[in-house]
Amino acid sequence: MNARNHQFQLTVDEHQVRDAVSTVFHTILLHRSVPKMHYTSEINFQLGSIGVEEVDCSTLNLSYVRVNSPKLVSCLHEEIDSFVQCIWHSIESVAAPRFYSPPPVSLPTYYGTPLLNAKIDLEFYQKKKRSWPLSDYEIPWEIWQMQLGVVRIKEREYWERMREEVADSVSEIVLKACSLISRPQYMPQMPARSEVTSIFDTSFLECQPYLFRVVKHPLDSGQNTESTLMTIGASAVKKMLRDTFLS
Repeated sequence: MNARNHQFQLTVDEHQVRDAVSTVFHTILLHRSVPKMHYTSEINFQLGSIGVEEVDCSTLNLSYVRVNSPKLVSCLHEEIDSFVQCIWHSIESVAAPRFYSPPPVSLPTYYGTPLLNAKIDLEFYQKKKRSWPLSDYEIPWEIWQMQLGVVRIKEREYWERMREEVADSVSEIVLKACSLISRPQYMPQMPARSEVTSIFDTSFLECQPYLFRVVKHPLDSGQNTESTLMTIGASAVKKMLRDTFLS
């Protein structure tokens, strides 16, 4: 079985990584979680309710909705914080950051110093049993990847615009993700009671997300950084031109 793979590209200031990734991943997790399942027999169950909460971003002019589960929030944020710390450590270890020229159409979002490329995945999987004495194996069925071009914005006027522009870009990603999630597509079948832990993570009190993990890729601070930023910038140029013609 081949996993569905969705990729999103985004340029962010180094201080916006946490908010950007949290917004997208929490939105996806909200749609990939179900209320607690209370089994009345091996195959029959009743669903409880699931709570949500709205969160304001500190570095983006944006808010998002997530599952109201302190343990789930803490679990995801530990992974994202580790990712952010790796980025900052890599930035600090670079002695002389390379400067680059902005795209032909001057967009304030892309003024700054390119620092590195970073990738992080939110992966959903299920467990399959094998004959004794072999242990269970895991099969991914859906992967969401954030491809980030991380830059450093120093001028305050550009930082304020960055808050707005990145918020708009993240909002587009969220809408796209929701559209993809709503399509008819493969999902693991609702399991019998004896198999529920092969599909869902039952360790949370408030909800049951599908089994998931966060995968952090090696950082790229080499020659590919500028080309990635230019690719992402080109998409923004197309959007701006499209909006201009439609207005």
